[in-house]
Amino acid sequence: MKKPLLLAALIVLISTTAVFATTTDNFIVTTVVANVDLMTISNAAYSGTTVTSFDALTPYTELPISSGGTQTINAWLSTLSNNRAGFRVNMKASAMKSSISGQADAYINYTVSCNVALVTTNNAVEVTAANPVVTFPSLSEVTSTSNKISLSVSQTDFDKALSGSYTGTVTFIYTAN
Repeated sequence: MKKPLLLAALIVLISTTAVFATTTDNFIVTTVVANVDLMTISNAAYSGTTVTSFDALTPYTELPISSGGTQTINAWLSTLSNNRAGFRVNMKASAMKSSISGQADAYINYTVSCNVALVTTNNAVEVTAANPVVTFPSLSEVTSTSNKISLSVSQTDFDKALSGSYTGTVTFIYTAN
């Protein structure tokens, strides 16, 4: 009777040892995704979600003015971001100015708009839009925007403008939150 009992005890011991002898191992998968905070003035609307497609946009750099009134402008303010904290874009503009040594500066004013931002220039004063062009308090996915830019030159200022070369600047300021 001792042999069958001993045999049973050995079988239980061997099977229990095999169950408790199981081992595990693992490895960790990690990455770091850098912030993407991109903005450009492009000559076409943008709807992509990759840096490569954003970098392929053609920049819009200059609007030649030949008359007062509404201008034909094929320009968009385009952004691409993956910043969880979000971002905003503000706009400011300065009037077109002509400077000649020994004389007062001459100005041609204009109104520029993009999405909900609007600026009407005021001679020597740089004007900032009351509303940002876009505001994203936070992001839950990669986000791109593309907003058409519109510009209208003061017909009165253009008609009474003195001779000379005039240059003004529309500036967009991208701020990551």
